[in-house]
Amino acid sequence: MADASASHRPGWLLCDFAGVLGLHQPEELRQRMAAVAHAEFGPFWEAYWAERQAYDAGDLSRGDYWKRVGARIDADWPEALIVTLDELDVESWLFPNQETLRVVAEMRAAGTRLAVLSNAPLSLGAALRALAWLEPFDQVICSSEIRAAKPDPAAYLTALEILGATADEVVFVDDRQVNVEGAAVLGIRSVLFSDAARLRRDLLG
Repeated sequence: MADASASHRPGWLLCDFAGVLGLHQPEELRQRMAAVAHAEFGPFWEAYWAERQAYDAGDLSRGDYWKRVGARIDADWPEALIVTLDELDVESWLFPNQETLRVVAEMRAAGTRLAVLSNAPLSLGAALRALAWLEPFDQVICSSEIRAAKPDPAAYLTALEILGATADEVVFVDDRQVNVEGAAVLGIRSVLFSDAARLRRDLLG
């Protein structure tokens, strides 16, 4: 895996959203979602993640996703409860990682353009575009809209096409090793995110 260096500023910084620019879901909201679903915490979240890749890739509608989650735990939720669960789900992903955003702002000030590549369903994608703190990003690319979720090579290749960039003009940042490796095999310089301090060293030296 290659990463960025201070001697080579990229034309584009392509960032994952959840776990990099945004925080992971707060425990309080995770508990609340399971309670609203009238489900045990562990089985609910196992079912949530078991169906998530297909939802993120745009292969499932909102209703179909939540029905599949419910079926895994023998729950048959009415439409009103599904709407509530989806609203809570979207809300749970929208907390900014301020330290990372400061690093990203430094990259932008140095002349690098910014973009997001997020595994996100349509409802979350719409919410991301409404966030004031993502306004500095030139592109917000969501998996459900391009019908390919990381680490599918099509997700990265479509992102490059949208950016009008070649692989060597982009640095990709993600907190999941499998996603970083998926970008790296396509020749995209890739950084595994752990924290903002490490990211600053990787990107700015």
